Amino acid sequence: MDHAHRLKRQATSYGIVLVIALCFLLLSPSAASQEKHSGTAGQCATCHEEVAKKFAATRHGKADTFQAWGFDQGCASCHEGAAAHMQSGDASQVTNPTKLAAGAASGTCLKCHGNRPAQAFWSGSAHETSDLSCLSCHSVHKAKSPEKLLAKRTESELCFTCHTDVRKALHQRSTHLFRNEWASVRVSCSSCHSPHGSQTEKMLKNTSLNTTCYSCHQEKRGPFLWEHFPVKENCMNCHTPHGSNNPGLLTLRTTLLCQQCHVQGIHQTVAGRPNSTVLLNRGCLNCHGKIHGSNHPSGKDLDR
Repeated sequence: MDHAHRLKRQATSYGIVLVIALCFLLLSPSAASQEKHSGTAGQCATCHEEVAKKFAATRHGKADTFQAWGFDQGCASCHEGAAAHMQSGDASQVTNPTKLAAGAASGTCLKCHGNRPAQAFWSGSAHETSDLSCLSCHSVHKAKSPEKLLAKRTESELCFTCHTDVRKALHQRSTHLFRNEWASVRVSCSSCHSPHGSQTEKMLKNTSLNTTCYSCHQEKRGPFLWEHFPVKENCMNCHTPHGSNNPGLLTLRTTLLCQQCHVQGIHQTVAGRPNSTVLLNRGCLNCHGKIHGSNHPSGKDLDR
């Protein structure tokens, strides 16, 4: 019985070893693909040693190492004609995506990234129709921001390269771009905008401007018993999102802003005595503090 039991255990052990070996053979790349991959990458590194060393530490480099996400041909996954270039040494036989037209350069990236939700609306987006490519913002080999392979050190610095009219917002009294000592920001451009395109104007991530604002400012969403209709219509009726010299990202000082709509009423609407209460401190907000809406039964005038 002991001998039979021992034979049974040995047979079980041999079976487990065979199953593990079979799984390893099935899951590992074929010898031909390994030779194709390592040969291409290895020969490129022979001449482009510095580029290969930096590339290996990036996300693309790691995908190349493990042949993941479509990197099954080494450098040739992005550089067409690499095999012919290696044999002849002729640089004109290999494509360099950075030197291609915008559409062709983006096409190289979209071979892998085209089926992802973030890039679903790239075709026809404001950036794509402005003749920009993926490589206008990203750098595969010389990225200054490793996390997103950005061509600039920070996201805001990259966006301000083209959007110079928004640059001053970073230095105004009231701003969304809260910076720290490392120049990184808590609310960045991509917090509200989708750089790869969206179905909303201004490439907003959400379905509307107000929905974008409510993603952080939930207390302003309502519904309220007493609504302030300009608030429900558009947050930008009163606020400017990128930066303002007025408090609270307002487009104008409070009193002047309210008078854009409330020209006539029980209060004076022109400059009066210097000590007028409607001209001091927060102006209209001295009394009408619930300017976004009120749930108080007696808050019809947004004063409580």
